[in-house]
Amino acid sequence: MKHARKLTVGLGAVAMSVGMVATAGVANAGTNATDYGYNSYTGAKAAKVYFQHNGDVFYIHDLAADGWGVAVQYRVNNSKTTTMVHWGGANTMVAIGRSEIPEGATVQFRACRWLSDRSDCGPMAWSESAVKAKA
Repeated sequence: MKHARKLTVGLGAVAMSVGMVATAGVANAGTNATDYGYNSYTGAKAAKVYFQHNGDVFYIHDLAADGWGVAVQYRVNNSKTTTMVHWGGANTMVAIGRSEIPEGATVQFRACRWLSDRSDCGPMAWSESAVKAKA
């Protein structure tokens, strides 16, 4: 399967306040997509989220031994934001299926590090709209 291209979004000084620089995931019709979250202090990849359109599964990977969790924020048809956090530790992954995503929906997501009880992943830009494949 093809992977959608990754769009890099520079966040400047605002990202420093949450310790992140991020990219936004794009899942085009019939494709899967990957997004990374970066530690803004070291520049290292800290989080990886892979969206598998067939089955609507998010794979959330923690890439860094930094004491932070990792998260994916996603929204469907530009609606409310849903956040899923993985606290498994460095070099671990969790797969979470989301059966409520309707066929033909627009899905946007972003990966980030997660500390304590933050209610969002910071001021990261969302991806361009992407259409989920119809069955």
